Amino acid sequence: MRQLPLADELPYRFYPPRLNWFCLALANLSVRRMLRKEQRVESIDVAGLEHIAPLLERGDGVLLAPNHPDHADPHVIFDLSRRLNRPFYYMAAFQIFEGNKRWFLPRIGVFPVDREGTDLTSFKTGVNVLAEGKNPLVIFPEGEIYRLAERLTPLREGAVAVAATAAKRLAGQGKTVWIVPVAIKYRFLDGHDPVPALEGLMADLERQFTWWPRRHQGLTERIYHYAEGMLGLKEYEYRGATGTGPLRERIGGLANSILSGAETRRLAGKTRGETVPERVKELRRACLDALADAKTTPDEANVLRRDLHDLFVAVQLFSYPGDYVRESPTLERVAETLAKFEEDVLDIDISCPRGPRRAIARVGEPIDVRARLALAARPRAAVPALTNELESRLQALLDTIGPGRLLEPAEMAKAAPSPAGA
Repeated sequence: MRQLPLADELPYRFYPPRLNWFCLALANLSVRRMLRKEQRVESIDVAGLEHIAPLLERGDGVLLAPNHPDHADPHVIFDLSRRLNRPFYYMAAFQIFEGNKRWFLPRIGVFPVDREGTDLTSFKTGVNVLAEGKNPLVIFPEGEIYRLAERLTPLREGAVAVAATAAKRLAGQGKTVWIVPVAIKYRFLDGHDPVPALEGLMADLERQFTWWPRRHQGLTERIYHYAEGMLGLKEYEYRGATGTGPLRERIGGLANSILSGAETRRLAGKTRGETVPERVKELRRACLDALADAKTTPDEANVLRRDLHDLFVAVQLFSYPGDYVRESPTLERVAETLAKFEEDVLDIDISCPRGPRRAIARVGEPIDVRARLALAARPRAAVPALTNELESRLQALLDTIGPGRLLEPAEMAKAAPSPAGA
């Protein structure tokens, strides 16, 4: 995972979206090239796009809510806008607005959001886009790229909150806002064998540990052996000893230990989140507020920065479920996990896919936000309930795509599973 700069390293500034047709035409060309050259996506298989056009024709607001397993996702969604012949608006992390992107991105509909900040400009901009009903708004509700295409992570409530606020504004006009789940997965092209390239990446990772590459084992076992080594180092760093037991429990235990310590220091007496992303978000906000306080001494600032680093480690741990590859040892799950290792261990910003791929995008049945608000006993309860519904719909849509290509029997037979990561 990529650790984004802090607000004092790259100050937040809002850049309002200003669609420009020349820039959109240029982006259409560059997105196709980037998909092929950088993300190695040769084709995009789309179904369900017909759900969107009728909603826009009657002037309703449309929020597209895709899962976010890969760096190619925004390019895939941009291709959907080309197919609909209608530009989309996109809410994105402000840290990507660097250099020329500060000028170019707003002109293709992208505007920044500071997730931990208090500025509401991006929220209001999103509401306005939906209330106007001319162009869809895209928000990735997972927030981060966890590289878990088969398994959705807990959704943040911000995307649904934007949709609910816009729906309330439109209620008097007889219009509504629709949340449209979009499921995205990637598959290596038939006829291409990515295993040699994946084994090469696995060997590079093992050498980084000063290990002799374990070529006698299958990729699944090598991944779990490597994960045990990585986790053991982190456990020793934070606890002074390595843990025992199933990998999944050890990962969760270490993440909880890191977060519990930070919550004791930073959130004494305050309400704490339930999921790791929620807990991290609250802690990051507390740390960043303290870091921005003029009364904070240099020594205190150093401690705060260490806390922020530890929170990033907790998110990294959360992105490894511990059973993802063993549950279904497909080429795609192996590739996702190795790409995550490469970014986390070898400090690569964006791991390059190890083979040509096709993207699969499935547009689901729209959710009527106004109808859901009317059914809610309390308006505040509508947003969490809608978020849960979106999460359920999106996971079901992902499940309809089905699993990827299983590793070859010869690869699977190199070593029998061990109980450590079960």
